[in-house]
Amino acid sequence: MQNVMFTGRLAADPQITDDFGKAVFRLLESRGVDNAGKDRLVGVNCVSWSKGLNEKVIARGLGQGCEAVVIGAFIDTAYAAKNGTERTAKELVINRLTVLDWAEDRDIQDSSADRAAA
Repeated sequence: MQNVMFTGRLAADPQITDDFGKAVFRLLESRGVDNAGKDRLVGVNCVSWSKGLNEKVIARGLGQGCEAVVIGAFIDTAYAAKNGTERTAKELVINRLTVLDWAEDRDIQDSSADRAAA
């Protein structure tokens, strides 16, 4: 299986199961502009099955706007749509995650929490 690397910013806060067994988030990357002059965004759905990574990195520090590099393998996932039809989607299963830039809102919240604890 080939690994791919994707760099982007989180579209929203990650969704993490209560037991930290699964984390899901979407990365978006700007790829210039289209013919109409609108920004062209490319997105990829990422999933992590690593409890340690989910608990120690993704749950504690990643949020909307964070920039990250994800290395992993694409898989096809089958699911039932709301109308009952079977569909497939591609997901990037994370092997490695590197955080390049924490979201500004997270930094403010974390520093406020640190000051309140002191």
